[in-house]
Amino acid sequence: MKKSAALLAIFAAVGMSSASFADGAMDTGKSVAGSTVAMVVDVPEGVVVNTVYKCPYKATKSLAAAFGDESGWKQNIVGAVLGIPAGAAFGVPYGAIKGGKHAAGVGWDKPFSQESFVVCNESK
Repeated sequence: MKKSAALLAIFAAVGMSSASFADGAMDTGKSVAGSTVAMVVDVPEGVVVNTVYKCPYKATKSLAAAFGDESGWKQNIVGAVLGIPAGAAFGVPYGAIKGGKHAAGVGWDKPFSQESFVVCNESK
């Protein structure tokens, strides 16, 4: 069972990275390999970064602002109590999508570069 799940994940990463840029010229397999490796690295990285930090922080701050004062301690406490669990729950799919999008774009254009493996430095 674990073997088939691992093979399915590998084939999905290769298939997603090669089919997403079917209209471009494929001179070498470097772009496909770079995008595939970036997909394997960036999707889990995007999930972790968005689940642990980005989405809970943004949810806390936006709820505090919606409650009246983004700098107020009462609003921040209520925003944290509601925003951290909600941000963590929505950070998983958001991070997977954002990491996959980053891996497909940057991993194809600049395969095996440092930029293709870092999701957290991406602009908002």
